[in-house]
Amino acid sequence: MNNDKLAVLLGTCIIPSIVKELKISDSEQVTFLNKFYQSSLYDILIREETALWHLSPTTLAEIYEYEQKTGILELPEEL
Repeated sequence: MNNDKLAVLLGTCIIPSIVKELKISDSEQVTFLNKFYQSSLYDILIREETALWHLSPTTLAEIYEYEQKTGILELPEEL
């Protein structure tokens, strides 16, 4: 998958699914997305070679929440 395809996948499927999983309201989405795009998770998610994009939205949401609470990006061991 090239970077353009990954960007489309992230923008149309993965990130909206994370928003849904976290139950982010419409009024909070801009704030959430600004924070998400600045997160360490996003920095790694956009790199195709990490293959994080294959994780479920639930797992990605849990990783994001943990990072926001602790400041630590903790990835599943199976990676």
